[in-house]
Amino acid sequence: MNEVGPEVPPRRTQQKRSEGTRAKLIEAAVTLISDEGMQNFTTAKVAEAAGLTRGAIQYHFKNPKDLLREVVANIVYFLGDQLDEANLSVLDKTERLERIVELYWKGYRSDRYVVFIELALHGRLDPELKETVAEALSDLEVARDDQWLALFADYDQSDEELLDWRASLLMILRGLALKQVFSENDIEIQNMFQQARESYIREIQFRSRQKR
Repeated sequence: MNEVGPEVPPRRTQQKRSEGTRAKLIEAAVTLISDEGMQNFTTAKVAEAAGLTRGAIQYHFKNPKDLLREVVANIVYFLGDQLDEANLSVLDKTERLERIVELYWKGYRSDRYVVFIELALHGRLDPELKETVAEALSDLEVARDDQWLALFADYDQSDEELLDWRASLLMILRGLALKQVFSENDIEIQNMFQQARESYIREIQFRSRQKR
């Protein structure tokens, strides 16, 4: 006699399907913007790329701006999740610092960050989208500042100086990411990153010794 497992409540199953559909639409929007840019963004194209109807978009998102808001949030959390995927606390200071820089770059050199740049540039002419991007960045910065301080808890520097180290790293990587958008030479970009990485790590190691 076959045993019958516990019945899954229909409401829960429907909720999972709804979440899956929503995630599929967001991912399709990210891919569309990455491939074609914001100038060709339409909800009809998003629905087609997701293999769904426009009615699905209208059900899950109030309007195209609502969908773009979720795209921004998706990218921002993707960038922030890079450090969450690695167990950095067990590494010694040098290896940890090297790994942190590499993980940050993994996020900034991704196609998702290119989409973020596209949305930010488009937001120059769209105050609502500009505000959405700014809010998403603000939420991320607060959470990631705390994460950064935790990763450097065994350093003697003040919180202000530690966060200054992070700001310097982000400035370097954002510049490289923007340059990458207009370059067809990936090897050149990677070489530039390696040089910037080595220079940044040397600077941080020097500054950390100054506190002793």
